[in-house]
Amino acid sequence: MKNPSLLSVDETARLARVHPRTMRRYLADNIGPDVTRIGGRVFIREDHFRAWLRRAVVPQTGTIHA
Repeated sequence: MKNPSLLSVDETARLARVHPRTMRRYLADNIGPDVTRIGGRVFIREDHFRAWLRRAVVPQTGTIHA
């Protein structure tokens, strides 16, 4: 098995286009991606992050008005 890529909370927030505080709140409230803890530091496996994003996508219905 290939070694998974680990992302920091800040990297994950940037990729999700949310503020790092928001991502930390998602993680604390257990609504964010699964985390991996190494030596007291928190990381998110890239594959877990991408799966979380896929689950978070809500299909659009109707027309979007700008």
